[in-house]
Amino acid sequence: MAESGGKEEKPQPKWAEVSNIVFAGWAKSATARNIWRKVYREDYSEEVDPLSFVTVTDLKRIAQELRLSPGQTLVDLGCGRGGPGLWVARESEVGLVGIDFSRVAVEHASQRAGVFGLAGRARFQVGDFNATGFTAGSFDGAMSVDALWLAPDKASAVREVARILRSGARFVFTTWDVDAAPAFWLPQLNDHRPVLREAGFIVDSYEETPDWQSRQRAVYEGLRQEEAQVIAEMGEAAAGVLLAEANLLPGLTDGTDYLACMQRILVVARRA
Repeated sequence: MAESGGKEEKPQPKWAEVSNIVFAGWAKSATARNIWRKVYREDYSEEVDPLSFVTVTDLKRIAQELRLSPGQTLVDLGCGRGGPGLWVARESEVGLVGIDFSRVAVEHASQRAGVFGLAGRARFQVGDFNATGFTAGSFDGAMSVDALWLAPDKASAVREVARILRSGARFVFTTWDVDAAPAFWLPQLNDHRPVLREAGFIVDSYEETPDWQSRQRAVYEGLRQEEAQVIAEMGEAAAGVLLAEANLLPGLTDGTDYLACMQRILVVARRA
């Protein structure tokens, strides 16, 4: 396992506090899970229990493209409640370190490691995508699922990933290329390849994930239809965040269909 630098924990940013609320509410909502389950059907992983748009197809591809060997160590950046990273680590028979700015997500992830048979082989900690505190060259592979869009400085975040990976290790991630975003969002990129190359990565694959937009729209429609029940289960604050997104991104709030201005991508990059 890689060692952190032991830095004093800093106050969490606004997005982290919002995430704390949402993750705490998600754990209480069978209705929200059922919306995802109905949309993704056989591509939905019950055990991963994702609060993201990751699919079983994505997870298999990530595990395959990381090309890890048993006993190596994987880092999951923006790990959330841990499900995707735990799934990939178990599949690849490797150790796992997860980092996320949400302390609630990290608490949940730590509790779930045993469910995946990874107690003692996985650990999770609160940390910053842009400054992890890990030793240079600590990891044999890195992954991130639907989280890079929350990094305030994408170029800095990608440089940090390159720094903590050994030479030849792979960074496999999903995120969105964004041509137009809501004004209050953090700065986004419409193409991640330049920052990857500038950080010293070789981009081996850069693909739009299948059916992402229709599925994401269907999840949002489900949330709107089940609004009252989702609020009752998650609480107004947590449900309010999901419902605001469900109205904003398809264009129901300000008339701009942001989903039409985005592309969900799966990227395979190799550290030179």
